Amino acid sequence: MLFVEPIWLSLLIPTFFALVLLCASLAARHWGVAGFDKAPMLSAGAFVLAFAVGGPALVVILTALVLFTHWAALTIERASAREPRDRRHGAWSARTWLLVAVAVQLATIAVFARTRIVDGPLRDIGGTLVPFGLSYFGFHGISYVVDVYRRRAAAERSRLRLAQYLVLLPHIVGGPLTYEGVVRQLTRRLPSVSDYAYGVRRLLMGVWKVFVIAEFAGAQADAAFAGHAAGLTTFQAWIGLVGVTVQMYYAFSGYSDMGIGLARMLGVRLSENFRWPYVAESVREFWRRWHTGLSAWFRDYADASLDPDRVPPPSTGREALVVLLCAVWYGIGWTVIAWGAYHAAFVVLERYGLDAALKRLPAPMRHVYVIVVLMAGWVVLRSATLGDALLFFKALGGSAVPGVRVPPAVGVDTWLVLAAGAIGCAPLLPSIRRWTVAIDAMIVSLLMMLFAVGLFAWWCGRVIVMPILRGSSPRITRPRGGALS
Repeated sequence: MLFVEPIWLSLLIPTFFALVLLCASLAARHWGVAGFDKAPMLSAGAFVLAFAVGGPALVVILTALVLFTHWAALTIERASAREPRDRRHGAWSARTWLLVAVAVQLATIAVFARTRIVDGPLRDIGGTLVPFGLSYFGFHGISYVVDVYRRRAAAERSRLRLAQYLVLLPHIVGGPLTYEGVVRQLTRRLPSVSDYAYGVRRLLMGVWKVFVIAEFAGAQADAAFAGHAAGLTTFQAWIGLVGVTVQMYYAFSGYSDMGIGLARMLGVRLSENFRWPYVAESVREFWRRWHTGLSAWFRDYADASLDPDRVPPPSTGREALVVLLCAVWYGIGWTVIAWGAYHAAFVVLERYGLDAALKRLPAPMRHVYVIVVLMAGWVVLRSATLGDALLFFKALGGSAVPGVRVPPAVGVDTWLVLAAGAIGCAPLLPSIRRWTVAIDAMIVSLLMMLFAVGLFAWWCGRVIVMPILRGSSPRITRPRGGALS
């Protein structure tokens, strides 16, 4: 059973994990318990779910990763504090310990990717996909030791609090976070009833995106990209391409919504990961809107050996490297590398003049440019090989090789899902967005009214109808002797 299956996301975690923490925090507030720490509960829950998902091997690896990261950060901090005064002959420097710690974290990610302890969603894209979420554990360890090395944060003395950050459950579906940006919330902020309510609503939005929109759209994409592209008509190829375009956004943004919702239930506010990327007007802007947590992480920690006070310049090469690293994170395969290099090439072209030319075009033309570039990239990423991608491009142009494979017909439900997905990829109009709070309140009020009506009907039935039914039913008399007559 995977952590990303509906039973975990919609039942076990909100009910038996986040709700228990909410009740504990409310009790601590009510009784005035000072120093209530949620780290033991969150850490224990994370390791219990890790055992349920990956078995003892995953728990042992995560435990060893937490202990090593805790020791490495303390060692880096001691070495960094000793170096300004005197450096003993033969002692390793803080930078050396940092490189050792980063190498171990990267090796952990490689082990997860190689052994495939836990499979993740979209695992067939471009070859072997790094297990969805497990690579974040290594990313969290790298950001933590780098922050300690750069003196942005002090090394954590408590292993439980460090484990709370390294294996925090919402990170698995929400994205990597920096230790500096989340440590204050992990140690101080307790969940409230409003946090839990917002988290449930955000979780349901993510479940709807992933298991409704992405599933229906992905069915057409799977039918179009399954096997060889021969036999596809132009219409079927375009339907499959639109399906994969909708699927990619709703799958990844839906899991991000789930992570944000689950974190909010635990009293942690995560930043948005997807800021309407399909409304971007350039490829560079797309990557500033798409998976912002991952791209920001690579921008901050791609060069872990930087001096604490050095800030890397936003050069063209560095921006293209971040795009390529983000693409490689999605999987290990030639199609994934080609997809990343394709986007990196457009980033470079836009930095060297194409962006200025795009700004002279009307806004609708800039959006069309971005959508065309993205859809061509999805063909490369979604195809099994580069040869299959070329055949699919031919099918899009109407010159596919005839074959016997005929994908299923497109039904009304598919049209409705694709239309809803296309509409939902863009933000609401400002005039409508202004009324979102009022609409939300109206929906809650309507639900409360329906519940009140149902409760009143049940009460009426119990008070009025039941006595009538009892009065019309034959009475059973019991004689004095005790036997029924």
